[in-house]
Amino acid sequence: MDNRQVAAVFAEMADLSELKGDNPFKVRAFRRMAQAFGELAEPLSALLASGALERLPGIGEGALHRVTELLETGRCADHEALRAEVPAGLLDLLQVEGLGPKTVRLLYDTLGVTSVDALEAAARAGQLAALPRLGQKSQERILKGIEAWRRHRGRTPIGEAMPLGRALLEALRAFPEVERADLAGSLRRGRETVGDLDLLAASQRPEAVMARFASLPEVAEVLARGETKCSVRLGAGLQVDLRVLPPESYGAGLHYFTGSQQHNIAVRDRGKRRGLRVSEYGVFKEAGEARLCGVTEEEVFAAVGLPFIPPELREDRGELEAAEQGRLPALLEERDLLGDLHAHTSYSDGSGSIEEMARAAHAAGLRYLAITDHSKSLTIARGLDEARLEEQVRELRRVEEQLGTVRLLAGIEVDILADGTLDLEAKALRGLEWVVASVHSHFQMTAQDMTARIVRAMETGLVDCVGHPSGRLLGQRDAYPVDLDALLRAAKRTHVALELNAHPTRLDLDAAHCRQARELGVPVVVNTDAHAPTHLGRWGYGVLTARRGWLEARHVLNTKPAAAIERRRRERLGRQP
Repeated sequence: MDNRQVAAVFAEMADLSELKGDNPFKVRAFRRMAQAFGELAEPLSALLASGALERLPGIGEGALHRVTELLETGRCADHEALRAEVPAGLLDLLQVEGLGPKTVRLLYDTLGVTSVDALEAAARAGQLAALPRLGQKSQERILKGIEAWRRHRGRTPIGEAMPLGRALLEALRAFPEVERADLAGSLRRGRETVGDLDLLAASQRPEAVMARFASLPEVAEVLARGETKCSVRLGAGLQVDLRVLPPESYGAGLHYFTGSQQHNIAVRDRGKRRGLRVSEYGVFKEAGEARLCGVTEEEVFAAVGLPFIPPELREDRGELEAAEQGRLPALLEERDLLGDLHAHTSYSDGSGSIEEMARAAHAAGLRYLAITDHSKSLTIARGLDEARLEEQVRELRRVEEQLGTVRLLAGIEVDILADGTLDLEAKALRGLEWVVASVHSHFQMTAQDMTARIVRAMETGLVDCVGHPSGRLLGQRDAYPVDLDALLRAAKRTHVALELNAHPTRLDLDAAHCRQARELGVPVVVNTDAHAPTHLGRWGYGVLTARRGWLEARHVLNTKPAAAIERRRRERLGRQP
């Protein structure tokens, strides 16, 4: 198990304890552990082995015992005991947007609701509207949340799937019979959610590989096993398909099982026009059985007259034509990013001080960092008013001078209020070096009103970037109604960038709108939205999404030096009347 998986177990234990009505101190302790483990930079396994884990603040004997259990066995007896005491369906209820443990407990105690189906029936019968703390509007929101839950069910966000896939891949590569192994399927293509995991291995002994794979501790159930394929279900619930091919077919198999289906069809059709048959076993003369090539993916592409096409582009959306014409993009890489323009500190809802964030930025190789805490209307996040913002800027300048390592930009994530005005006075915003404007409330507006709201904020001339423009949370919350096409056109007109928020629960903008931004000439900013020092430098999922959107370094604003960012803002402020 990695840190994130351990943190997820502790977070679920907190939910289960709260559903049970346990002592609030116990619930808070589980949540603190979940947050702490998720923010650690060093693997828990290394901390445990060195003895450093037990010396961390707040780690008592109970937490140490549970972490040890999870790392050694993949299971935790206390976690399983809690699951046994709480009806299983209540955990599903927690996945419905707008329902927390207290509300789920209320629904269970008063109406006996133990499943999403039962919740929907109660809502449609009007029973929720009569409960304390709910009412008619809450009942309507819960019904919409159930619809969204059903749409997302069966899909796992990449931020959850990728750590599982990498852990299995590491185990697979350690098998003595395995010569090569890779992730395949939609996970390799960087899709934001996946239905299952695909793994591919090269070996002369497929039966031995599948036997070892089926016995891994992460595997809860073997669903099917044939000569070259083994399907299992993990304890986390995700299905994994492993295919084992001979080394001479490995490249063809990797191409085939990476997909997408439409891309594969296009490649096969192109092969047919050249008298070739392309399959997962290799490239053959259409009329014969002799394999021409297939050891590498490069051989497969070359056989049909194409250069290698990166997996993120393989969606049959013009990549074959671009490859043939020599127009494949030089896709963005993490090393192209010079700075992060969206980060929070302990001034609002972050866990690190300005100095801790600056030191972490330097350690991550960043040249600059914008400190963008929340503004005052977001009271739940201790948002800054004008006076606290002034205080923060003074401290930021002191830290920057003291450290002398990373350029710190004085910024804010200012709320876009319901009428499109900004949450801080224009004078305060004009004095900053970077302004992200985001929507954090009033999600129930019409698409027309929401779009007009955001465009009005862009038109102030004070906004450098719109943060997480659709507001979605993968697997948790749908995007709010908004016309992203209109936002992109307005961004072009007002010289405002749009954020690709790299947090694995957001990935917002999505790939399709990244590509549209590229075509319109609207700059994209790939930010981590860091809320802890360890979050800085975690651009990976955002970069995957940017690559799926055909973005190159030249399309991404924070591949440019800080001086260019500052010059762009001065030009914007100079355009104001």
